[in-house]
Amino acid sequence: MINYKKYLPYVIAVFSFAAAAYLFTPQVLQKKVVNQSDIASWRGMANEIITYNEKNPDKEPALWTNSMFSGMPATSISVIYEGDYTDYIYKLIHKLSGSRPPSYLLISMIGAFLLFLAFGVSVPLSAIGALALTFCSYNLQIIQVGHNSKMVAIAFMPWVLAAVVFAYRSKSFRGALAGALFFAFALSFQIKANHPQITYYLAIMVLGFGFAELYNSIKERYFPAFFKRSLILLVAGLLGIAANINHLWPTYEYSKFTMRGGSELAVEEGKEQKGLDIAYATSWSYSPGEMPNLMIPNFNGGASGGELSQNSQTYKALKDAGYAGAEQAVKQMPLYWGPQPFTAGPMYMGALSLFIFILGLILLRGAVKWWIAVVSLIAVFLSWGSNMLFFTEFFFKYIPMYSKFRTVSMVLVVLQITIPLLGWLTLSKLLEESGERGEKIKEDRVKRGVLIALALTAGFSLIFALIPSLAGTFVSMADAQMPDVLKQTLVNDRMSLLRADALRSLIFILLGAAAIWFTYTGKLKKNLFYGVLALLIFADLWVVGKRYLNDSHFVKSREFENQYALRPVDKMILEDRDPNYRVLDLSINTFNDAHVSYHHKTIGGYSPVKMQRYQDLIDRYISVEMQQMGKDISGSKTIEEAQEKIGNYPVLNMLNTRYIVLGAENAPVVNSGAFGNGWFVNSIIGVNSTTEEIASLSKIENSLTAVIHNEFTADLQGASQDSLQASEAIVLTEYSPNKLEYKASSNQNRVAIFSEIYYPAGWKAYIDGREVKILRANYTLRALNIPAGEHIVIFEFKPESFAKGEFWSRITSGVLLILSLAAIIIAVYKRRKLNS
Repeated sequence: MINYKKYLPYVIAVFSFAAAAYLFTPQVLQKKVVNQSDIASWRGMANEIITYNEKNPDKEPALWTNSMFSGMPATSISVIYEGDYTDYIYKLIHKLSGSRPPSYLLISMIGAFLLFLAFGVSVPLSAIGALALTFCSYNLQIIQVGHNSKMVAIAFMPWVLAAVVFAYRSKSFRGALAGALFFAFALSFQIKANHPQITYYLAIMVLGFGFAELYNSIKERYFPAFFKRSLILLVAGLLGIAANINHLWPTYEYSKFTMRGGSELAVEEGKEQKGLDIAYATSWSYSPGEMPNLMIPNFNGGASGGELSQNSQTYKALKDAGYAGAEQAVKQMPLYWGPQPFTAGPMYMGALSLFIFILGLILLRGAVKWWIAVVSLIAVFLSWGSNMLFFTEFFFKYIPMYSKFRTVSMVLVVLQITIPLLGWLTLSKLLEESGERGEKIKEDRVKRGVLIALALTAGFSLIFALIPSLAGTFVSMADAQMPDVLKQTLVNDRMSLLRADALRSLIFILLGAAAIWFTYTGKLKKNLFYGVLALLIFADLWVVGKRYLNDSHFVKSREFENQYALRPVDKMILEDRDPNYRVLDLSINTFNDAHVSYHHKTIGGYSPVKMQRYQDLIDRYISVEMQQMGKDISGSKTIEEAQEKIGNYPVLNMLNTRYIVLGAENAPVVNSGAFGNGWFVNSIIGVNSTTEEIASLSKIENSLTAVIHNEFTADLQGASQDSLQASEAIVLTEYSPNKLEYKASSNQNRVAIFSEIYYPAGWKAYIDGREVKILRANYTLRALNIPAGEHIVIFEFKPESFAKGEFWSRITSGVLLILSLAAIIIAVYKRRKLNS
């Protein structure tokens, strides 16, 4: 008979998590959504894909889009992946968790709860630890800006770690098998979130824990058992990973052609670059001077754009100057004064959590503590990026795949797990167990540890509460743009923010330390301590978290959709019924905004994984031509005048840039020089290197001449270089993201250039149904050698990686489900046998 009372505390904990998640974001109950800038950008870039799939449910889903950067795979944007049966469970978890974003918080808390339980922490203490782990400020910041995939990946991190711990720490081998199967599913879910960088950091943590267990197994002489459990975890992990082959394979395939795959130009120039440029990857590096943010949230001012109160000196200065909009102005002031370009906020871990973590470093012994300490230290050093370049360079050069990732400060998400984990293991040892090796930790040692931890945390906070000027200059890079009257007031207000938060952290640390000490010495009952600890943790993290995710960040769904409303210029452009041309919008940040892509096929957009060759084209030519265009039309008082001044822009022309947007309310400028969807050339320049290939674009008349690498020379045989005739033409007759159909007519064999991005991993070309080789021309475009006469030319995008990935996902996820079902049947059978 099932003892339901035994499970009641767990049920209460889960319902408490749901209550906490929805109380923090009650706006979702009013049908509001977070006004997430990155999600808004994603919706813009994904609209062509989503719309096509909705209108053509009976056809193959879109795997390519022309909406951004003149064309790119949909792999990193929005793809319907088939074949993974575990995906049904993953979607069920999200459905049961409810609305976004509270569902993310709920999933994270449940995983954290399981993680603490796996380490033997009591139910009430584990539940409080789940709050401490989940409500770190960074999670709320990334929800606010729209990094949803990152948040989901973070939310499933503790699930994976909990499964590993269950597998290693289970008393029976059957329990270890159950833990391994749990690991397979949890890892599969974490990978499904599709944020490889977070998965990479998780792998470092899992590997570190494995070494800790290896050390314990040798020391305690149970290495054979460790080896068996490691083996089943390895097999289970491979199954969990393999279930995701349907999207991992295409993603890996595409990565080789992106900025993360390295630059061919850099290699030819003698630079060792297997991934991202290290300067680009470390643009967002934490600095040693920012580390106090972990304990004092406004140590560096908080977010780049933050709110000041009406008691601030800046507000008073604005009012004194007679500025009518002072109330609105102080809601978005440049408060951050650290070295990063900009930031959504600090990596605040909780003042009390950090105190308990340091206490744990002092009091605890054993491999687990050292695992946590070493992994945390590695994360800190990696987060410093350019501020500790030799360490980052070592990882870039010698640690597999590390060079594929940017924004190195992101690695501090590791501390969101390690800080509360070690802290709560410490509380468990002090207050719930008999102590290390069966003996209670001596009071003198605990007292000394508490005093040292207080000196390092409360003492540090007290110093900066009294003398905040010790932190630095309080001057921001953004101050240069501010009126002189505000420069000093902002410095003073930043100093006040630091002082207030330092005092705040001091109070939380002192209250928490007192509660821990009195409970340890028996002067405070344990149940009362749980209530005090929960109150302190929640009050601390709740208030700071609300700075970065609050009611002001939620809007009605209709308001969110309004940002895609057609502008007058969009309506004018869309009157053109040609199925495929490109738009260059100069009224926005062209290469950092994907809103325009919602309605048009664009030259620009936003993606951290754009193709490297296209980025090279932007750097060498497109940006230069945009600047030249700006000079050409400068001083124009009307669109007609700007139209007359438009010059010749060879690279933009070959990309079929038909419309130039100068303003939302104005008519577009029509670029009559655009070459169209395809054209014949009568001259070929062969080159031997990538460097020559891109450099030659500045030396040719690319409407008549093509630059083609000599690797394609054999496929150019028979192509005529005689003068072109007016009757020779290529016309696009059918367009869809995955398929382009043309009618080509020529008097002789000709090389045809198409204003489509060359991507060898999936595009196939057919002339009258016969497959032909696609050539690369003009560094980034497709070309074909077309025979004389009239022909139907078709391009189709059917990457083998999708079909093969789907096939292997079906097999591996199917095996995983069968194994899980078998394990459940065997467990039920054995239980019934024991009870009979």
